[in-house]
Amino acid sequence: MDSLKFVRAFKNGQISDSEFSEIIFTPHNVGELVLTSGRLVACDPLVNPDSDPFKVTLIPGRYSVILSIAHIQNNNDRRVAYAMLCLSQQTPVRWEIATSANEDEDLSSFSQEESFGYPVDSGTGCFMDADAAQIINDSIYSAKARAENWNYQIECTLKKNYSPTWDWANICVDSSTQVNVIAFHSGWGDGIYPTYFGYDAKNNIVNVITDFSL
Repeated sequence: MDSLKFVRAFKNGQISDSEFSEIIFTPHNVGELVLTSGRLVACDPLVNPDSDPFKVTLIPGRYSVILSIAHIQNNNDRRVAYAMLCLSQQTPVRWEIATSANEDEDLSSFSQEESFGYPVDSGTGCFMDADAAQIINDSIYSAKARAENWNYQIECTLKKNYSPTWDWANICVDSSTQVNVIAFHSGWGDGIYPTYFGYDAKNNIVNVITDFSL
């Protein structure tokens, strides 16, 4: 993997030439994610909020979520290319694909890292703490109307923040802890998208990035 691929995509005005069009990247900060347990979940929040958190536990706190928007010049199309949870301002020097606790496959046996990732069926991805996921999932099993209301809130906020052709939402699910869900459009839409941990020279995780495979 090109270790600078993700870093370049979050620099304002960075230009990349694809086979079909010139692409200009623009970063957009869409709010702070509150990690109460440090167990990060990346998933489709409208379809699979019961997804497992990643194996690695992060330090609880409040961290910026930044989207890299790719402006595809030949058709004036804008898409979310990457979503980043920024834990530190340090520059990553290496990346490791993130796996959840129930993924027992040996990464070395796969030639394509894209074999790992979370499925998207609603055109939407997200970051949230496992505590937020638990609140949403408890509402699913205890009161269907409440569960539908979480989906309704996310969908309404996505529409409110819509800008052709991408959107985002920041929804607090517990006012006492401020734990929240930050959702965003997933590139071209449905698919399976990998997430990576970026490590600095001291082997600290400095950011987490989902690649929407544009």
